[in-house]
Amino acid sequence: MPRQPQKSSGRLAAKRKLQSTELVDAKEEKLENNSSQINAEDSNDTKDCSVESLTALQKAKIENNRLKALQLRKTKQEAEEQKAANYKKIKQSVAVEVDTGAGFFIDDDATENTDDLDISDLIADEPFVIAGDGQDVECVECCRPFTLSFLRSKFKVNVCDDCHDRETHRLITRTTAKTRYLLKDSDLDKREPILQFVTKKNPRNNYWGEMKLYLESQCHDRAMEIWGSMENIEEEATKRKILSAKSKAKKYDKKMNELKKEVRSSLYKVELSGHTHQYSEETYNEETDEYSKSCITCNHTLTYEKM
Repeated sequence: MPRQPQKSSGRLAAKRKLQSTELVDAKEEKLENNSSQINAEDSNDTKDCSVESLTALQKAKIENNRLKALQLRKTKQEAEEQKAANYKKIKQSVAVEVDTGAGFFIDDDATENTDDLDISDLIADEPFVIAGDGQDVECVECCRPFTLSFLRSKFKVNVCDDCHDRETHRLITRTTAKTRYLLKDSDLDKREPILQFVTKKNPRNNYWGEMKLYLESQCHDRAMEIWGSMENIEEEATKRKILSAKSKAKKYDKKMNELKKEVRSSLYKVELSGHTHQYSEETYNEETDEYSKSCITCNHTLTYEKM
């Protein structure tokens, strides 16, 4: 019987202890909420104070810095775009060009669809200049009237673009015209009428000089005026080849002889000694009491006395 009051007293003590712990936790939570609310209010007050405390000079400085940053970013973007454009231009300038066989050079990428290309894609990039007074003329091939064409503009040949033929209207370089038809510079540039040409960048290297392309039919007609026939041109070309071969053979033999002399010095003698005088009979001068004699080859005179 005496143990029952001890149990009830222990339960009461535990219950009181639990209640006191809950009260303490509630107070701490309330204090934390109050402190966070106070901090938030303080921060808002600080922000308002900081914004309101900025002077006009500081605001202007901030705006100036913002504009500078935007300008710098815009400049970088423009520089990158310009760099990309320059790279694309360089890549296009070094593109390989292919001879189509009609005197025109096109990019390697366009060789697959050459048959589908229009004549304006193959001819020179310069704008047409209408020959004459701009009136319609009749094409010598199809007899149809036309006003504008590549051959009429560049070479004064009345052929429309539809009748432009690769073989008949082939373009050749200046060097080929001089070699194939034995034409001189004066025949191309000074003899009337002066032959027309178009310029094109050298496909081997863009930094070399531009090529001059002539119409082969006009070069052929000019050669006929000078030489009369292709047989005469072939004979003259054969003569020039023979003379060139003889000249090369002479130069070769001369070089070989010089090389042999350098290698085998026994084939020739080198004169190492100087001139040897050959004197005539001596003469005596009584006034000076001297003797003298002269060289027969160089007229040198030797004067001396005898004891």
